[in-house]
Amino acid sequence: GVALLGGIGFTMSLFITELAFPGDMVAANAEAAKIGVLIGSAIAGGMGFAVLFRAGADAPPKAMEE
Repeated sequence: GVALLGGIGFTMSLFITELAFPGDMVAANAEAAKIGVLIGSAIAGGMGFAVLFRAGADAPPKAMEE
């Protein structure tokens, strides 16, 4: 679950997008890259939440303190 949440780190992806495309191609592909990165981050966040939520539901209950 935590590894899935690691997929949210999209700031480096946006930086690498600017380096990947030369000159005028940056402007043409930047919007598509941002949308793709944000969708990927949303999917990673949702899947990470679901896995961790499910893991918490399967955990044994804590002992009650007296």
